Amino acid sequence: MYSKTSANKGIIVHQTFNKVQKAAVALALASASGLSLAQAAGGGTLGGLTAAQTAASSVQTGVYAIVGTLAIIYLLYLGVMAFTEKKTWGDFGWGVVYVSFVGGSIALGTWAWSLFA
Repeated sequence: MYSKTSANKGIIVHQTFNKVQKAAVALALASASGLSLAQAAGGGTLGGLTAAQTAASSVQTGVYAIVGTLAIIYLLYLGVMAFTEKKTWGDFGWGVVYVSFVGGSIALGTWAWSLFA
């Protein structure tokens, strides 16, 4: 009747169909929520949108402060370890590079987000 390979192919097709179906439902929900947000913004009734934007902005500022403080502490740690010769100055240099990449990615993400605003 059925070989093992045809049964496995049927399972794979079924699993793929389930994934596609879930993605379609997620896309439909995202489209519906985006449409309702657009209607709310176009209708002039923003509701709690302004309050949510203000709260998100204050959370963003707090996260930037925490991450910046942690970056400074990390660089101070590497500097002290390099000064006491427990790490090399090359390790300190790579730490500076890592911190700058992380800061650059945050700036790049903020810039990309502003394109959609």
